[in-house]
Amino acid sequence: MSNVRLDQNGVPKGPAYDGTAPAVHRSGITAVDASDPANDSGAIDPAGYEECRLDLALSGVALISLEVQALFWNSRQGAWFGGAKRQFTTTGSYSLAAQCRGQKVFLKVTAFTGTSFSLNVDYCLS
Repeated sequence: MSNVRLDQNGVPKGPAYDGTAPAVHRSGITAVDASDPANDSGAIDPAGYEECRLDLALSGVALISLEVQALFWNSRQGAWFGGAKRQFTTTGSYSLAAQCRGQKVFLKVTAFTGTSFSLNVDYCLS
């Protein structure tokens, strides 16, 4: 079986929520993404995990709205497919959860209204 997580005794794990430590997905984002990434090289690879939690730290000047979208990689077609979008109207710290079920995921900035923004995104897998 591929992508099966094993315990310390070599027994396949069932659905488990062994979360990973936070890691950087994207940092210092200050502009809307003009297009989807060209490939999956900057994606989060959650092989063996069901969910990806994205932690966003958003700051800005005169921020009216910032919109992000979860993208999921289809390896057969070699393309990204758009998932849910989320809009933020104030600066702060936010978490989003994506049910990725082992599929590569990328958080895209799709729209911004305001003077300026800075976005940092970490992720944890479970």
